[in-house]
Amino acid sequence: MKSVLKDVTLKNLTPYVAFFCGLYVLLPFKIKPITVFVFFIWSLVYIRKNKIKQKFNLKILALASTFFLIYAVSLLFSENVQKGITVLVRCIPIVVIPLAYFLLTHAARIQFNQIFKKTFIIAASVYSCLVFFYLFQLGYFSQKHDLFYCYSYITHEFWGFNEHPIYLSLFFAVALFFLLMEGFKSKIANAILFIILICGLLILARKGVIAAFFVLAGVFVVCTRDTKQTLKLVFIFSTLFLLSLCVAEIRGRFLEVFDSSKVINNKETSSGIRYILWNTSQKAIENSNYLGVGVGDVQKVLSHELATAGYTVLAKENYNSHNQYLQIGLATGIFGIVLYVLSLVYILLDFIKKQNIEAVILLLFFMLTFLFESVLERQNGIILYSFVIGMQLYTSKYKKSILR
Repeated sequence: MKSVLKDVTLKNLTPYVAFFCGLYVLLPFKIKPITVFVFFIWSLVYIRKNKIKQKFNLKILALASTFFLIYAVSLLFSENVQKGITVLVRCIPIVVIPLAYFLLTHAARIQFNQIFKKTFIIAASVYSCLVFFYLFQLGYFSQKHDLFYCYSYITHEFWGFNEHPIYLSLFFAVALFFLLMEGFKSKIANAILFIILICGLLILARKGVIAAFFVLAGVFVVCTRDTKQTLKLVFIFSTLFLLSLCVAEIRGRFLEVFDSSKVINNKETSSGIRYILWNTSQKAIENSNYLGVGVGDVQKVLSHELATAGYTVLAKENYNSHNQYLQIGLATGIFGIVLYVLSLVYILLDFIKKQNIEAVILLLFFMLTFLFESVLERQNGIILYSFVIGMQLYTSKYKKSILR
């Protein structure tokens, strides 16, 4: 029996763990954190059974955990310590996932990453199909309800998934990057999955994510110097994007950016709300003498500033900064922003040094989306970010592969 259990642990468990973690996209909100627990426990079992003696790379682990560390320090000057501890617990994957990757051998990481990516692509594609089925059920295609009405149901209902469109967009974009960078052996399967994911990304119409994906996907295909594939992908994406603009709600979301009246202090549009939140967050940082208010008091302070400025509805709905850098600044001050950005730049330079274009593109994607969303303020964003960046920290030079 012992030999059987050992054989299962060492030889067969890796694919199952990778498959379960890759299904992260489809798991209900409350179950998603279990993927982190399973991955970490598996890494501990793996290193114990293999009796591996890893050289502890404190620098990489510290850099990967900078976000958690600066939040932990800000807890010292938080009035609401209990709230701050709750936020820190939510941020634990940022420390645990890179540590778990560190405990694995190079071969185990490669096997885990390959299965995780392929599972993630399929899971995200299934989710994209479910979005369209749900829109059909809500009556969108029969013109019973408009797209904005359906967005609210996707966020608060959606068969128990209860996922905000911004995080769904992040899932689809990351899956698209995985597909471009590795994909499956079948060109037909890759093309079908690519179209499904692109359609899911476009129907949700999250401007920041779409812009970041379009720019960095373009950079990636240019860097791989595959002109034929580049032209195909540009044609497919451009065609689908133009078709999506035929939908009034999607067209309006993109065109509002070019209308100053819909951006500057306009609390009725997504761009206008961001403008308000960014300005209010900046003022709150200034009022803290650029030292931050502590991780436990960020929401209270931001809501107070919004209410004082006359945006009572936004204050009651507990909006965050919708900018990860400003969100960090509210909690930790200008020093926290500088430390976190420096950690990202250091990791980025390390990826460039390794000539790993996949790692560079994925990190830049998150750095760009951080400008429009506070991605790391919810567990879905934290876990996604931790897995995607964690798997790149101990990789070597990237091997070219675009949809094969």
